[in-house]
Amino acid sequence: MVLRETEIRALRAVVDRLARRFPDQPRSVIEDVVAYEHSLFAECRVRDYIAILVERAAKLRLAAPPVLSPQVDAASAPGGSPVNA
Repeated sequence: MVLRETEIRALRAVVDRLARRFPDQPRSVIEDVVAYEHSLFAECRVRDYIAILVERAAKLRLAAPPVLSPQVDAASAPGGSPVNA
């Protein structure tokens, strides 16, 4: 897929806005999230609103609390319920 220059500029602006909104997140993480969300629209033919949709989805993803990794036992996680207490 070849991106139009306007779409590239719009995605750069999305990264800039999200970097200001989430200063605690490394820019590389924000760029990765935007790239992932953008990839979900790869097959769309109408490209006019892609940047807006990507920004909305990336904002939700960045604002979401981190998910516990599968290696973490729920009983040992903060707020987990101990089984044998």
